[in-house]
Amino acid sequence: MHPPSAPAGAVAEGPGAPQRRRLQGLGAAAALLLTGLVVARGLLRPGFPPGVDTPLFLHLSWFVRETLRGAGGWTDPYWYGGFPYLVAYPPLSYVVTGVVAAIPGVGLVFVYKVVLLLAYVGNGGVVYLLGRELGMRWVWALGAGLVTLLAYPLVAAAGLWGWYSTVGAMPLGIAALVGLERAYREGRRFPALWGGVALGLSVLAHHMTGFAVALALPGWVLFYLFREPSRRPDLYRAVLTFVGATVLTTAVWMVPWLVHLLEVGFRREEPGLWTFPLRVYLKALTDWGLVGQYTYPSYVGMGLLFAGVGGVVLSLTTASRFTPYGILVLVLVGFSVGEQANPLVRVWPFAGLDVARFQLYAVPFAALLGAAFVQRVGGGLRDWVGRTTGRGWARGAAGAALPLLVLGSLVWDGALASQRLFQPYRVAPGFQEALDWFGQEGSKGKVLGVGFWNWDDFLLPYSVRRPVVDGWHDEGAANWREVRALRMMMWTGKIDVPQAHRLLGQLGGRFIVVQDYVPGESPTKFRRALREHPELFRVAADWGDVTIFERLSSS
Repeated sequence: MHPPSAPAGAVAEGPGAPQRRRLQGLGAAAALLLTGLVVARGLLRPGFPPGVDTPLFLHLSWFVRETLRGAGGWTDPYWYGGFPYLVAYPPLSYVVTGVVAAIPGVGLVFVYKVVLLLAYVGNGGVVYLLGRELGMRWVWALGAGLVTLLAYPLVAAAGLWGWYSTVGAMPLGIAALVGLERAYREGRRFPALWGGVALGLSVLAHHMTGFAVALALPGWVLFYLFREPSRRPDLYRAVLTFVGATVLTTAVWMVPWLVHLLEVGFRREEPGLWTFPLRVYLKALTDWGLVGQYTYPSYVGMGLLFAGVGGVVLSLTTASRFTPYGILVLVLVGFSVGEQANPLVRVWPFAGLDVARFQLYAVPFAALLGAAFVQRVGGGLRDWVGRTTGRGWARGAAGAALPLLVLGSLVWDGALASQRLFQPYRVAPGFQEALDWFGQEGSKGKVLGVGFWNWDDFLLPYSVRRPVVDGWHDEGAANWREVRALRMMMWTGKIDVPQAHRLLGQLGGRFIVVQDYVPGESPTKFRRALREHPELFRVAADWGDVTIFERLSSS
């Protein structure tokens, strides 16, 4: 790798360089694919893929498939009493899955798993490409890609949170930066054009992710504006082409989405969704006990933390093509610390962000900067030991020690996370009994699930064509206030049964089904509270861990 202060292309390449680069690229792709398959192998096991948001994307993908087969439409009748899904949520990720799954003989869940796995591996691949574009030698660019795949925040995004659209949007966003860098370096418009389209596709996969990547642009422009004033025309052409392509790619969706967002008027429970003191955030960074926990702040890991912090410091103290990415990491981390440490998160529109995702967004760039830092420090240590001892083996061992320590720490993190997180979701017998019951129940009526961790929102429509009272994207629902009141009863354990009865009636709901699956939704308290009001709810069916209550009309 060129030192971070050196310009790309400082070392002349021989006539065999293109073929060598292709071979190196193939080797890197094979290594990244193998690593991704090992870490995420649990995705290929029987059952549904894990993740709290997975039911959202499975449902949307399924409904796209139903629409293509003539049984759907522009509005989803199974969620929120009518959900304009294509406007309310960026469509690219679930439309791709639904279109492929609509091919006869192709399974929806299989397609979903394959797309998620490829997107996960793709994050490492585009980090490799960005590293090469910035002048890194292939082995260090590969190291940055491997660190990205092994980093706990990315593994958790795929296997714990189920951030399907985010995992798919990130490679597109990073590829966009590859195009922008290449356009400026070569003085050509075309890489900026496809880079802008890639960023637009990232927005269409997940708008918040596209926004996070776009935060690189101000620092990147200012850096080159003052560092290379003689090349400002090239800079302006690249940026205008890039931004123009992004706007043209996204406008057809962004304008209706913004109109719908303003009409719905959604506000989060807390600015940035999560609130916590800065000391809790800092403590969590190295707390192994948080691995596999549905909580934020979350674990990051010593290896990534050490390399990433060192890389940011190096990028900010030594001006280079890496410097804008050091600035970007600081900005992303600044959002990830939440509203107590960053008051900007309390201000609209930033209050609508999910700050937990910004820690994830920082990972690829921290990995890239960390690889540059480890290469620099490891190289310095190697040279010092070589001069001091005069022994070749000692020099080699010293040079390899730091990279192996960092990578070893990440391998440990990846192995632990893989074991804990990629456990498939399987329908419990009691839940299957409830699905069968709803499939046989002739009368109409929407269902509210308690304790299912959102799996009712997918499986009731998917299995028995039964609509649910809510869904799992309140941001796009016109009746989000009524739905939130019911959710808050689950999350806090403070169940007001008369209010639940009234809200269920307003939402057109007839049944509440309770499962002892996720204690965080207070299923035991909810079941007990409903049983204490037989004048409002009656037990329609009971299988021990799953109970169906029917709402009774008020006298």
